[in-house]
Amino acid sequence: MFEGFPEDGLAFLKSLGEHNDRAWFEEHRSAWDERIVPAMLEWCAELAGRLRDCMPRLVFVPRVGGSVYRLNRDIRFSRDKSPYKTHVAALLWEGAEKHDAPAVYLHVAPDQVIFGGGIYAFEEARLDRFRKLLHSSSSLERLSSALAAAKKGGLTLEIADKLQRTPRGFDPEGPAAELSRYKGLSVGKQSRPARWLHTAEALERSEAVARAYAPLHAWIREELCG
Repeated sequence: MFEGFPEDGLAFLKSLGEHNDRAWFEEHRSAWDERIVPAMLEWCAELAGRLRDCMPRLVFVPRVGGSVYRLNRDIRFSRDKSPYKTHVAALLWEGAEKHDAPAVYLHVAPDQVIFGGGIYAFEEARLDRFRKLLHSSSSLERLSSALAAAKKGGLTLEIADKLQRTPRGFDPEGPAAELSRYKGLSVGKQSRPARWLHTAEALERSEAVARAYAPLHAWIREELCG
Protein backbone atom coordinates (compact mmCIF):
# COMPACT_ATOMS: atom_id res chain seq x y z
CA MET A 1 0.00 0.00 0.00
CA PHE A 2 1.38 3.41 -0.99
CA GLU A 3 1.96 5.62 2.05
CA GLY A 4 4.02 8.36 0.41
CA PHE A 5 7.43 8.95 -1.09
CA PRO A 6 10.14 8.10 1.48
CA GLU A 7 11.55 11.11 3.31
CA ASP A 8 15.10 9.81 3.10
CA GLY A 9 14.53 9.43 -0.65
CA LEU A 10 14.69 13.18 -1.14
CA ALA A 11 17.82 13.38 0.99
CA PHE A 12 19.36 10.60 -1.12
CA LEU A 13 18.59 12.40 -4.40
CA LYS A 14 19.96 15.68 -3.07
CA SER A 15 23.17 14.05 -1.86
CA LEU A 16 23.50 12.19 -5.15
CA GLY A 17 23.61 15.58 -6.86
CA GLU A 18 26.55 16.51 -4.65
CA HIS A 19 28.35 13.14 -4.92
CA ASN A 20 27.43 11.94 -8.40
CA ASP A 21 29.80 9.02 -8.76
CA ARG A 22 29.57 5.26 -8.68
CA ALA A 23 31.47 4.80 -5.41
CA TRP A 24 29.09 7.05 -3.45
CA PHE A 25 26.04 5.52 -5.08
CA GLU A 26 27.08 1.95 -4.30
CA GLU A 27 27.70 2.89 -0.68
CA HIS A 28 24.23 4.45 -0.33
CA ARG A 29 22.18 2.51 -2.86
CA SER A 30 19.98 0.86 -0.21
CA ALA A 31 17.86 4.04 -0.20
CA TRP A 32 17.23 3.51 -3.93
CA ASP A 33 16.78 -0.26 -3.93
CA GLU A 34 14.89 -0.70 -0.67
CA ARG A 35 12.81 2.44 -0.31
CA ILE A 36 12.55 4.63 -3.42
CA VAL A 37 11.93 1.90 -6.01
CA PRO A 38 9.35 -0.03 -3.90
CA ALA A 39 7.49 3.23 -3.13
CA MET A 40 7.41 4.26 -6.80
CA LEU A 41 6.14 0.84 -7.85
CA GLU A 42 3.38 0.94 -5.22
CA TRP A 43 2.48 4.46 -6.31
CA CYS A 44 2.24 3.46 -9.97
CA ALA A 45 0.23 0.32 -9.22
CA GLU A 46 -2.35 2.13 -7.11
CA LEU A 47 -2.60 5.07 -9.50
CA ALA A 48 -3.17 2.77 -12.48
CA GLY A 49 -5.90 0.99 -10.54
CA ARG A 50 -7.66 4.23 -9.64
CA LEU A 51 -7.63 5.39 -13.27
CA ARG A 52 -9.23 2.28 -14.78
CA ASP A 53 -12.52 4.11 -15.35
CA CYS A 54 -10.99 6.77 -17.61
CA MET A 55 -7.77 5.09 -18.80
CA PRO A 56 -8.67 1.39 -18.84
CA ARG A 57 -5.65 0.16 -20.79
CA LEU A 58 -2.80 1.83 -18.96
CA VAL A 59 0.31 -0.33 -18.95
CA PHE A 60 2.13 -0.77 -15.63
CA VAL A 61 5.40 -2.71 -15.80
CA PRO A 62 6.49 -3.30 -12.18
CA ARG A 63 10.25 -2.96 -12.43
CA VAL A 64 13.07 -0.50 -13.00
CA GLY A 65 13.40 -0.09 -16.74
CA GLY A 66 9.67 -0.71 -17.03
CA SER A 67 7.37 1.86 -15.46
CA VAL A 68 10.12 3.26 -13.24
CA TYR A 69 12.93 4.86 -15.20
CA ARG A 70 16.51 3.77 -14.60
CA LEU A 71 18.63 6.11 -12.52
CA ASN A 72 21.58 5.84 -14.88
CA ARG A 73 21.99 8.69 -17.36
CA ASP A 74 22.74 8.16 -21.04
CA ILE A 75 26.06 10.01 -21.25
CA ARG A 76 27.15 8.86 -24.71
CA PHE A 77 26.46 12.19 -26.39
CA SER A 78 26.57 14.49 -23.37
CA ARG A 79 29.34 16.73 -22.14
CA ASP A 80 28.07 16.10 -18.62
CA LYS A 81 29.47 12.70 -17.69
CA SER A 82 27.70 12.46 -14.32
CA PRO A 83 26.51 8.84 -14.26
CA TYR A 84 23.21 9.32 -12.39
CA LYS A 85 20.04 11.36 -12.64
CA THR A 86 19.14 13.36 -9.54
CA HIS A 87 15.42 12.67 -9.83
CA VAL A 88 13.20 9.61 -10.02
CA ALA A 89 10.50 9.31 -12.67
CA ALA A 90 7.83 6.81 -13.71
CA LEU A 91 5.48 6.30 -16.63
CA LEU A 92 2.14 4.56 -17.16
CA TRP A 93 1.37 4.36 -20.86
CA GLU A 94 -1.34 3.12 -23.17
CA GLY A 95 -0.05 1.44 -26.31
CA ALA A 96 2.62 -0.87 -27.66
CA GLU A 97 5.43 1.68 -27.70
CA LYS A 98 6.33 3.26 -24.36
CA HIS A 99 7.29 6.67 -25.73
CA ASP A 100 4.91 6.80 -28.69
CA ALA A 101 1.68 6.52 -26.71
CA PRO A 102 -0.36 8.70 -24.35
CA ALA A 103 1.01 8.34 -20.84
CA VAL A 104 0.78 9.49 -17.23
CA TYR A 105 4.07 10.81 -15.83
CA LEU A 106 5.41 11.13 -12.26
CA HIS A 107 8.63 12.96 -11.41
CA VAL A 108 10.19 13.62 -8.00
CA ALA A 109 13.32 15.70 -7.42
CA PRO A 110 14.67 17.41 -4.28
CA ASP A 111 13.26 20.78 -5.38
CA GLN A 112 10.41 19.83 -7.71
CA VAL A 113 7.52 17.40 -8.14
CA ILE A 114 5.87 17.06 -11.56
CA PHE A 115 2.66 15.20 -12.42
CA GLY A 116 1.42 15.19 -15.99
CA GLY A 117 0.69 13.30 -19.16
CA GLY A 118 0.72 13.21 -22.94
CA ILE A 119 3.43 12.47 -25.50
CA TYR A 120 6.47 14.64 -24.85
CA ALA A 121 7.98 14.33 -28.33
CA PHE A 122 6.27 12.96 -31.44
CA GLU A 123 7.83 10.43 -33.76
CA GLU A 124 7.91 11.74 -37.34
CA ALA A 125 4.83 9.81 -38.50
CA ARG A 126 2.93 10.89 -35.36
CA LEU A 127 3.86 14.52 -36.00
CA ASP A 128 2.53 14.30 -39.56
CA ARG A 129 -0.76 12.85 -38.34
CA PHE A 130 -1.03 15.51 -35.61
CA ARG A 131 -0.79 18.30 -38.17
CA LYS A 132 -3.34 16.64 -40.42
CA LEU A 133 -5.79 16.41 -37.52
CA LEU A 134 -5.43 20.14 -36.89
CA HIS A 135 -7.03 20.75 -40.29
CA SER A 136 -10.18 18.95 -39.08
CA SER A 137 -12.52 21.36 -37.33
CA SER A 138 -14.07 18.59 -35.20
CA SER A 139 -10.67 17.24 -34.09
CA LEU A 140 -9.37 20.73 -33.37
CA GLU A 141 -12.48 21.58 -31.36
CA ARG A 142 -12.17 18.41 -29.29
CA LEU A 143 -8.45 19.02 -28.71
CA SER A 144 -9.08 22.62 -27.68
CA SER A 145 -11.75 21.43 -25.21
CA ALA A 146 -9.34 18.85 -23.76
CA LEU A 147 -6.63 21.46 -23.31
CA ALA A 148 -9.13 23.78 -21.65
CA ALA A 149 -10.07 21.01 -19.20
CA ALA A 150 -6.40 20.49 -18.37
CA LYS A 151 -5.90 24.21 -17.82
CA LYS A 152 -8.97 24.34 -15.56
CA GLY A 153 -7.36 21.57 -13.51
CA GLY A 154 -4.22 23.67 -13.01
CA LEU A 155 -2.11 22.00 -15.68
CA THR A 156 0.05 23.86 -18.19
CA LEU A 157 1.45 22.84 -21.56
CA GLU A 158 4.91 21.26 -21.33
CA ILE A 159 6.34 21.56 -24.85
CA ALA A 160 9.76 20.06 -25.48
CA ASP A 161 10.29 21.76 -28.81
CA LYS A 162 8.36 23.81 -31.33
CA LEU A 163 8.93 25.47 -34.66
CA GLN A 164 9.87 29.13 -34.85
CA ARG A 165 7.24 29.67 -37.54
CA THR A 166 3.88 28.21 -38.50
CA PRO A 167 4.50 25.23 -40.85
CA ARG A 168 3.43 25.24 -44.47
CA GLY A 169 -0.30 24.75 -44.95
CA PHE A 170 -1.37 26.65 -41.83
CA ASP A 171 -2.66 30.19 -41.62
CA PRO A 172 -0.38 32.10 -39.21
CA GLU A 173 -3.50 33.86 -37.94
CA GLY A 174 -5.70 30.75 -37.93
CA PRO A 175 -7.09 28.86 -34.91
CA ALA A 176 -4.52 26.06 -35.21
CA ALA A 177 -1.48 28.27 -35.80
CA GLU A 178 0.08 27.89 -32.34
CA LEU A 179 -0.67 24.16 -32.01
CA SER A 180 0.78 23.47 -35.47
CA ARG A 181 4.20 24.57 -34.24
CA TYR A 182 4.35 21.92 -31.49
CA LYS A 183 6.47 18.78 -31.87
CA GLY A 184 4.89 17.08 -28.88
CA LEU A 185 1.80 17.44 -26.74
CA SER A 186 1.99 17.10 -22.98
CA VAL A 187 0.66 18.89 -19.92
CA GLY A 188 1.83 18.98 -16.35
CA LYS A 189 1.61 20.51 -12.92
CA GLN A 190 4.68 21.40 -10.88
CA SER A 191 4.86 21.67 -7.11
CA ARG A 192 7.46 22.10 -4.42
CA PRO A 193 8.09 19.05 -2.22
CA ALA A 194 6.40 19.36 1.16
CA ARG A 195 4.96 17.13 3.88
CA TRP A 196 2.16 15.94 1.57
CA LEU A 197 4.68 14.13 -0.65
CA HIS A 198 5.49 11.73 2.18
CA THR A 199 1.87 10.75 2.76
CA ALA A 200 -0.95 9.14 0.79
CA GLU A 201 -1.90 12.67 -0.31
CA ALA A 202 0.74 12.32 -3.04
CA LEU A 203 -1.43 9.62 -4.62
CA GLU A 204 -4.52 11.83 -4.35
CA ARG A 205 -2.75 14.74 -6.01
CA SER A 206 -1.34 12.64 -8.83
CA GLU A 207 -4.80 11.18 -9.46
CA ALA A 208 -6.36 14.65 -9.59
CA VAL A 209 -3.80 15.75 -12.18
CA ALA A 210 -4.32 12.58 -14.21
CA ARG A 211 -8.08 13.13 -14.27
CA ALA A 212 -7.62 16.72 -15.44
CA TYR A 213 -5.39 15.35 -18.19
CA ALA A 214 -7.81 12.51 -19.07
CA PRO A 215 -9.70 14.29 -21.90
CA LEU A 216 -6.38 15.01 -23.64
CA HIS A 217 -5.33 11.39 -23.08
CA ALA A 218 -8.54 10.25 -24.77
CA TRP A 219 -7.96 12.57 -27.73
CA ILE A 220 -4.42 11.30 -28.22
CA ARG A 221 -5.51 7.67 -27.84
CA GLU A 222 -8.54 7.83 -30.11
CA GLU A 223 -7.58 10.38 -32.74
CA LEU A 224 -3.81 10.65 -32.82
CA CYS A 225 -2.90 7.04 -32.05
CA GLY A 226 -6.14 5.31 -33.01
